Amino acid sequence: GAVAVTDEVAVLRRHAERLELLNGVHQALGRSVSLEELLELVLDRAFRALAPEEGVIVLREAPGVYRRAAQRRPEGSLGDALLSRTLLEEVVEKRQAALVCDVAADENWGRAASLRMSGVRSLIAAPLYDEAGPLGMIALDSRAFVRPFDEEDLELLTSLAAVASLRIRNVALTHEAAERRRLEEELSLARSIQLGLLPKRLPVLPGWQLAAGSVPSRHVSGDYYLVAERGAGAARSVDLMIVDVAGKGIAAALLTASLEALATAPLEASIAPEEALALVSRRLFERTPASKYATALLGRLTLATGRLRLAGAGHLPALVARAGGGVDPFPSTGRPLGLLADSTYTALEINLAPGDLLALYTDGYVEAADPEGAEYGVERLAELLDELRGEPLVELHAAIERSVAAFVGAEPDADDRTLVLLRRD
Repeated sequence: GAVAVTDEVAVLRRHAERLELLNGVHQALGRSVSLEELLELVLDRAFRALAPEEGVIVLREAPGVYRRAAQRRPEGSLGDALLSRTLLEEVVEKRQAALVCDVAADENWGRAASLRMSGVRSLIAAPLYDEAGPLGMIALDSRAFVRPFDEEDLELLTSLAAVASLRIRNVALTHEAAERRRLEEELSLARSIQLGLLPKRLPVLPGWQLAAGSVPSRHVSGDYYLVAERGAGAARSVDLMIVDVAGKGIAAALLTASLEALATAPLEASIAPEEALALVSRRLFERTPASKYATALLGRLTLATGRLRLAGAGHLPALVARAGGGVDPFPSTGRPLGLLADSTYTALEINLAPGDLLALYTDGYVEAADPEGAEYGVERLAELLDELRGEPLVELHAAIERSVAAFVGAEPDADDRTLVLLRRD
């Protein structure tokens, strides 16, 4: 009778110790910890309670794709028996706990070659999962019969895995939220920097009207425009440039900033538009992969005469709505910037008479598509310019935006949109 009582007390004491362990894990995991700290804590508690020789926590990154996230094993131990494909499929994918008292004698697990050859004698493994699906597993092994695992050990490990699963998902969600905040902050900063590259205000040009704007499809844009006065008196001129970088997002925004820097010096030195484009194209090719390129239009307008020298690099045609009616397109005269090691460009000479309206734009306008996939098109834009060429330019700009928005309907902006309008009084 005394022996039975003693055994019962021992069992109760062991249950109490394990409940205390789980309670301690609950409390410990209640703190704000990183995923790495969480997994090390779980392994530490498992080793304290179950005294295995080796332990591993595996996280599932995709079906059949696993990552060893935490591991503890004796110094000099070789092999990864606990990463057995059979074990991973049974425990992680099927969410089945595993208890093997003797690997060599077990009919099912003895067929797992990596386990049989590793020297592992006994193992337990519990799945990590929640309502969203499998997360991974925690597995422990013993390589001697001194400490074979039993059902009670598996029960404890399964309870520990259940507690850990809740925290693993929470830590992951917290990390993702923090990453999103960080990315949003970086995008906001990038947007501020990019806005700083655009003209803060348009110059006041006697005898001319200007309007311009850029609408990004995302936080940052791959479009850029420049309107800058040069010279004085009869030689007074204005440089007009519009750029559309291939791609979207941060990569395109970085290339846009690079182009702005590359173009600044030659434009301030009053190099001819076609020569400036050749210089920028060569430098861009030297600094970026072949897949990174941009289209551009660059014009220099002599204000006194209305003479515009225009060079293009694979860009959509400039449009001139004539005062007397009709729209003249002026196509690009060269390849996109940065596409080849050496590109040459030629310039067109365009005369802007009183009442003539010049429009430079990016493909975000003309390639905007309706729900059926039809594009807005250059022709539709030209018709609108012809119809409204006498309107105040700010109102004309707004009318173009409304027209594109009505055309695409509820479809989201697929590309950045940039527009520069100039009219001679």
